[in-house]
Amino acid sequence: MKDKIILTDCDGVCLDWEAGFADWMNINKGYKVVESGVYDISVMYGIEKAEGKRLIREFNNSAWMGSLHALRDSRSGIAKLVEAGYRFLAITSLSLDEKAKTLRVRNLKRLYGDVFVDVICLDTGADKDEALEPYRDSEMYWLEDKWENAVLGADLGLKSILIDHPHNAEYSDERIVRASTWANVVEKILG
Repeated sequence: MKDKIILTDCDGVCLDWEAGFADWMNINKGYKVVESGVYDISVMYGIEKAEGKRLIREFNNSAWMGSLHALRDSRSGIAKLVEAGYRFLAITSLSLDEKAKTLRVRNLKRLYGDVFVDVICLDTGADKDEALEPYRDSEMYWLEDKWENAVLGADLGLKSILIDHPHNAEYSDERIVRASTWANVVEKILG
């Protein structure tokens, strides 16, 4: 069964977290992006690092988790992979709050249907080492947008596919395949 399960991050891979966060920051907090294309929220909004972490945690525990939009062409890409017999297991550094997880699961189901065998929620910003460890040397696909997590997957013997974003554009590793769209992901997996 493992060969028909694709491991995936959610935010920046399946869901457009960044756009949702930008809307929330503007509407609820009055912040606007001052530097786009960076991963660090404190740099993106010109705020202190601790304030950025606090705001991310607040956003990730908010009702907004139930209404994030699909990222790019993820709906059609996921549908094609499901049609080919694949299912997904999400590993996301969202929150440990059960209600936030419930909203995340509902949002994924609303957008993609019943295609996730599980959604594992780690604490906000948590490393994924322990969550990925059970899949070591399985050669399962691992979809991620954060460079460090894509490298972690490759180090653990997973087939890392990095979803292209401006914040990860400068990195390169021959073990990691890049995909700018879900059509590219489908092509990499189905050939």
